[in-house]
Amino acid sequence: MVVDDSRVSQRLYERIITADERFELVGIAADGQQAVELAATLKPDVISMDLNMPRMDGMEATRQIMHLHPVPVIVVSSLYDISQQEMAIQVLEAGAVHIMPKPEGPAHANHTRSVRQYLSALASMSEVKVVRRKSNTKPDASKTVYASNNHVLPEIEKSGNIKLLVIGASAGGPEGLKAILNEVGPDFPLPILIVQHIDHHFAEAYIQWLQTHTSMPVIMTGEDMALQRGKAYLAPGDKHLVVKADGIVTVSSLPPVKGHRPSVSYLFSSAAKIYQNQIIAVLLSGMGTDGAQDLKYLKDIGAVTFAQDEESCLVFGMPGEAVKLGGACAVLPPYKIITEIKKILLKQKA
Repeated sequence: MVVDDSRVSQRLYERIITADERFELVGIAADGQQAVELAATLKPDVISMDLNMPRMDGMEATRQIMHLHPVPVIVVSSLYDISQQEMAIQVLEAGAVHIMPKPEGPAHANHTRSVRQYLSALASMSEVKVVRRKSNTKPDASKTVYASNNHVLPEIEKSGNIKLLVIGASAGGPEGLKAILNEVGPDFPLPILIVQHIDHHFAEAYIQWLQTHTSMPVIMTGEDMALQRGKAYLAPGDKHLVVKADGIVTVSSLPPVKGHRPSVSYLFSSAAKIYQNQIIAVLLSGMGTDGAQDLKYLKDIGAVTFAQDEESCLVFGMPGEAVKLGGACAVLPPYKIITEIKKILLKQKA
């Protein structure tokens, strides 16, 4: 189903989608309110969502759809409007699974490539099994699930040598990252390295959005940067984030790993090479398996590992695979993960 108030855009989407035999265009909504109504009756496999529309915008429509009748929602946004970029990031928080630029018109030099990317996103995101989003309430703490004999902390807890927190996230990850970063600040005793799967056009807007939810400085990682405690380093949208040496990170344009650049796997494995078991690693909501095997490896060598629980995940793909592999010391909602991390760091300080 397509949601867009522009007749020109509607015709473009209709032409693009109906030309591909993989898809059936079941409906077109001209505003967010109509989108909510049609989503309930048409039950599409995936929704292409515009942002600025009359009656109800794309953010509120996504929020209601994810609460009432969850469907994977892809946000298609203008690259040239900063306010739309910022709003697009907020729609990820509301429950959208992906964000991307609008496909270009037939007269544009990038038309064929942008259409291919758009259709590829529709196909892959249609397979995401999203879960119903509840109103802004914290999960029941009594439903904590542990993945390894109720034992959250491996022996590294006693070593007092944890030097780094690494976090991987994909679809549904922004909400979890917000919950974690909201609880830390410049006094946090570790640097935090973050890989979030996001279109590189929106990486800067994503950093600005994250910064509104934490007093910790959030920095776009560049080449050969020295790590500092109490700062978060985000991978650029089109480069791997790599731990190069003790206290040094860099970026890499090497090929994607399992289809992703930046790759959570690349971050976790490079961190393991330098810091071994002196790491806390977190795998948040996301589709696919990126980072799951590496989380298992980190756990096996004695690092502290967490996976987001299914109840709080938008997409229980990456963390679910990690849990299946036995790669998580504990399986928790994000606000509980950061609580446990703080406990670990307090104990090692003592």
